[in-house]
Amino acid sequence: MTRIDALRADERLSPTRTALRRATCAAHLRLHGHPSLAALAAGAITQEQYRRLLARLYGFHLPLEQALIAAARRHGVDRLIRARTHLLARDLVDLGADEETIAALPMARRLEPRGHGEWLGALYVREGSTLGAARLAAALDPLLGAGVLRGRRFLSSGDETVWRECCAALEDGAARGLLPEMTEGARATFEAIELWLADQNSTLSLPITVRGAAGKQIPEIDNC
Repeated sequence: MTRIDALRADERLSPTRTALRRATCAAHLRLHGHPSLAALAAGAITQEQYRRLLARLYGFHLPLEQALIAAARRHGVDRLIRARTHLLARDLVDLGADEETIAALPMARRLEPRGHGEWLGALYVREGSTLGAARLAAALDPLLGAGVLRGRRFLSSGDETVWRECCAALEDGAARGLLPEMTEGARATFEAIELWLADQNSTLSLPITVRGAAGKQIPEIDNC
């Protein structure tokens, strides 16, 4: 059994996390069917597709991370949040993206959890995504090469300790009667990323320029 399988087996023991997983299962499965995510999981994603996907994920995770950190400080639990969005920017640079263009990427509307329960639900989605991300990182071997961290820092950034801290916070929240709000926060976060990844109208005003290749440009990121 792998570390990820062990964590998932542990997750099945928790009624709280089982309830959250069931509440978000349909959205989770729909995301698995997203063309770029499906290609990534199959080890068949192209470099252009992957760049576009990373850019789109950056535009979602940066405002989400900022909102979660701000709310965590209000709740006095900022130790639960580990900044990771900068790793997406580094991955984009690794793949040839120009830093000015990264700064100009479109951003998703910032989620604003209305209370501690919704914040916990959003945290569950963010930290839980790192479990599957480890497998997606391994599926990049055909594109990036086996054992190469460059280009997949974000997907490789899961931390077992952080996940267990998150799980403990979820159990504490449920014990305080916050499970309905936690469920709403998790659903809202899944809905937001679904809409963001599916939005065909969010385009870049600038193409991503490949460093060291004068005049060579990657087509605009018009979807993922």
